Amino acid sequence: MVEIVIEKPEFDQNPSPLVVMGIFESKEYDKYLKYLSSKAKNALKELVSENGFTGKLGTSVMLPILGNTEIERILLMGLGKKEKFTRDTARRMAGKSALKAREIHQSNFSIFPFVESEEDDVEAIAEGIFLSLYNFDKYKTKDSEIENNKIQRVKLLVHNTNVEKLQAMIGKAKAITDAVNFARDLGNLPPNDCSPTQLISYGLTMADNFGLSATILERYQMESIGLNGIVSVGKGSDNPPKMLILEHNGTSADATPYLLVGKTVTFDTGGISLKPSEKMDEMKFDKCGGCTVLGLMRAVSELKLPIRVIGIMPCVENMPSSSSYRPGDIIRMFNGKTVEVLNTDAEGRIILADAIAYGVKTFRPRLIIDLATLTGASIIALGANVAAMIGTAVDLKTRLKKLSKDTGEKMWELPLWEEFHDQIKSHVADIKNIGGRPAGAITAAAFLSNFTDGIPWVHLDIAGTAWTQDGTSKKSYNPKGATGFGLRTIVKFFMEESLKGSET
Repeated sequence: MVEIVIEKPEFDQNPSPLVVMGIFESKEYDKYLKYLSSKAKNALKELVSENGFTGKLGTSVMLPILGNTEIERILLMGLGKKEKFTRDTARRMAGKSALKAREIHQSNFSIFPFVESEEDDVEAIAEGIFLSLYNFDKYKTKDSEIENNKIQRVKLLVHNTNVEKLQAMIGKAKAITDAVNFARDLGNLPPNDCSPTQLISYGLTMADNFGLSATILERYQMESIGLNGIVSVGKGSDNPPKMLILEHNGTSADATPYLLVGKTVTFDTGGISLKPSEKMDEMKFDKCGGCTVLGLMRAVSELKLPIRVIGIMPCVENMPSSSSYRPGDIIRMFNGKTVEVLNTDAEGRIILADAIAYGVKTFRPRLIIDLATLTGASIIALGANVAAMIGTAVDLKTRLKKLSKDTGEKMWELPLWEEFHDQIKSHVADIKNIGGRPAGAITAAAFLSNFTDGIPWVHLDIAGTAWTQDGTSKKSYNPKGATGFGLRTIVKFFMEESLKGSET
């Protein structure tokens, strides 16, 4: 893993073969001149002032400094209009810089913060570098070019004298991005190497390494206590369903916890209501909600947040067979409510509902956040770059949306009005598992609301954002595959809660 260190920009003492500098469209570059030799100054002036490097967002140019002993090359990154610059711009441009350095076989480089308020930039730049250099090569049989061209060290050049504080910020960014990349690794695993049993095993290893308490419920245990929704969805597969419960007790073990629940379908064929074959391979990503919860639990533990967090992952494989659950079945769920099954491909809400109800009864949490690749309808409504946010926790929704502006993990609220609940009423059971094509993302959330027992709750439908797919905007820090979407935003929320000292 790349190391990022804080240093002062004194090239005469610490030569750097490649230096990254950000240029806005206003072409402000004077702040860099005092650090450069006369030869480097002239080259920079000529390129920006005379040759017309515009600073347009996303543009870049490599400037060789021939015969220079301090700096061999300068990489200019276009930052766009200064008034439109955001933390996500910094994240994306830092990631692009790291990828460019790797492309030219440069294992070490230096980078200046892009804005004067250096502290605001440090975290975003570190995240962009750590996330962009992620590479899923577990199944490559030969050493890849990326493997041979790893970035080893990055110097972040700042004037701020509080090096210890800034280095601590980078340490936190690394803990969070390591958790994101862990979630990506799990999300990218193919279904033949990631059955419910195998995924739970990865979760247990992580829990042991990071000091989390872990409990596994096997199929027979779930049957005995009434988790019939999870069992029903998973019984069509030879790989039995399981449920993993992780606990981070950053304070007293009896403190009121925060509850995370992640949809963890290791592969989704749709069951008896079989999906079309086109792009069915992408259904290995149907476990991404649970993978993100695993990453979140890792992050809160590594950051030693003084709060109590519970993570629950109902883990199944949804397969068609003679033992599969069927359209027309009626399932009595953990909380006693009955569900009429009209489509076995609407399985995620069934396992989530049981897991939420179990978490509510067992832990009586202060709030609930669930993450799920739940509906194609959310993609139709919001595209592949925005997660649908629905729920009853007004303050939590507001805070997550605000935090998401900084993290670049876009979320948008959809309403949950009474008429949406009417769409899932059943003639033969309490509710049915689909409400028709209209407002499909919302009626799925309306279904889940029947199992929260009035506890403040937010549902994030990440079907469009959990992995890169058709319509996904290109971002340097989101390589192809699973993205770990939502983790950085929710960790920020937990960090804020820790600072508030909200535990009782």
